[in-house]
Amino acid sequence: MQKLILTILLSIAVNFVFSATYNSNGTGGGAWGSPASWSPAGPPACGDTVYILAGDVITIEVQQDYSGCGSPMFIVVDGTLDFPVNGPKLRLPCNSGVILNAGGSLTASGSGGGGSANFLEICSTVVWKKSDGDQFGPMIFGSPLPVKLILFTAEIDNTSVKLMWVTETEVNNDFFTVERSTNGIDFEALGNVPGSGNSNTLKEYDFNDDAPEFGTSYYRLKQTDFDGKYEYSELIAVQYDMNDDGICTLKVYPNPCVGTCTIDLKDCPLADSQVDVELYDTMGKKIVNRITPKSKDQDISFHLNANNNLSPGIYIVKSTTNGKSQSNKVIVK
Repeated sequence: MQKLILTILLSIAVNFVFSATYNSNGTGGGAWGSPASWSPAGPPACGDTVYILAGDVITIEVQQDYSGCGSPMFIVVDGTLDFPVNGPKLRLPCNSGVILNAGGSLTASGSGGGGSANFLEICSTVVWKKSDGDQFGPMIFGSPLPVKLILFTAEIDNTSVKLMWVTETEVNNDFFTVERSTNGIDFEALGNVPGSGNSNTLKEYDFNDDAPEFGTSYYRLKQTDFDGKYEYSELIAVQYDMNDDGICTLKVYPNPCVGTCTIDLKDCPLADSQVDVELYDTMGKKIVNRITPKSKDQDISFHLNANNNLSPGIYIVKSTTNGKSQSNKVIVK
């Protein structure tokens, strides 16, 4: 009888961008610096994502200078971002973006003043000034790549590995690419999943790997925006093993290995068999050799001390039972 085993070695809630999210109040808007203009009460701070809702006008009536922030900001405009007073500017940190969706606008309604009486600046570069005139979406200022990913997991689904992830916010998100690797270094693309463009609500996504590799595989997400810019999530590692009668199930965890790793050999059903366990580097050099006598249904485990015995790199753990072998890759950090 065959048995399929899936072990989630790493299940990490990761973020492409860490930020709070502010929506305009939905009742007409108000001044940027007024707490009542925002939900939750504002004003926005460094690293935040801002949505100006359709029908709302958010006004820049005093200087708003975020240029010293270490985290980018993202402003999505479905309503209007307006400069009604000559003089005030909006300065945003590097890697920020302002997205005018269809129906959104950037205006300077104040009378008089010079062509630079008001301007929008990103990373010390003026990307719009009053003399440029009112701007209407769709239009993008800057190079936004903000997607807040709050969950990325994998689980078995019959003979597939089902990946699921959830975003809290998205700005300018075109699509996700699901990528897989058997060594944690070289990745292949399995397929694309369309993104939600701009969103400030939870969005759930899933993807099935219908032909998973046996042993340990590493999955990651590549998020690409409409301008072709992209970035990666962190990895999750999945071990997918087939266990025939007469073969122990080999598991190595945690993987990647930091400090101490555990090697487990379970469900060895044959009496008076023995298990050879060997560890090789990528050049094929044997690092560890352990021969362990087995009795019926006995499970064993032992540890690799990565801090004392192993240099950082990729290793292969191989177990042989009753003339049958299986192996796993281990990344030691």
